[in-house]
Amino acid sequence: MVLQYRFWHFLFNPSSLTYALEHGDEYEKVHGYKRSLWILFFTTLLFFAVRNIWGMHTEGLTALLANGLDDRYQFARLISLGGALLWAVLFFVFHYFILTYMLHMLTDLPFRWIQTVQLYVILFILLEKVITFIVFVIAGYSTPLTFFSLAPMTAYLYQDEFLLYFLNQLTVSTVLAIVIQYTFLSQWEEDSKGALLLKLIGLQIVLALLVAGISILPIAEWIQRGLG
Repeated sequence: MVLQYRFWHFLFNPSSLTYALEHGDEYEKVHGYKRSLWILFFTTLLFFAVRNIWGMHTEGLTALLANGLDDRYQFARLISLGGALLWAVLFFVFHYFILTYMLHMLTDLPFRWIQTVQLYVILFILLEKVITFIVFVIAGYSTPLTFFSLAPMTAYLYQDEFLLYFLNQLTVSTVLAIVIQYTFLSQWEEDSKGALLLKLIGLQIVLALLVAGISILPIAEWIQRGLG
């Protein structure tokens, strides 16, 4: 028997996906899953590339162009584009493999089952980034804080880098990620749904704290000192 993986159908019918995964041994083949996986992966690469080509996160290279160092500027832009593509791969790997492993350790659910759910999480995180980028293109400039979080509003009241970066990680897509994960994973955790929800929320808070902590570190200065 062959299982036809339908990305959008399973998104809006989670019980169908959880049932199919539970009874995976009954299917000889699964058609459509790898195609959805690769489409999402290459869409991620394309988005990060387009964002870099537009100039997001390349502000530091403008000085080369202003000083007439065209060759160095073009080379730096190519390096920057390569870095953006590498960052896209790391983004995908983190959410599809590393975060899946964390959830696997927290819930004891099969790794492959959680990976399937993480595709939807990646989709909505990427969608949020695309919307943010479109707004930046229309505005003509970008900011380090996303309007999908409480960080911009908090910045008017309290100027603390760690707090702002922490809030900047807790966005609409973070809430959607928790909702998606809970909706699917709770199908297999009928006896401890409350504990599952606390684990999912706690994981997002811990990750936000880690990112905020790393964001305020003077990494650029450390690199310069090391090279100097």
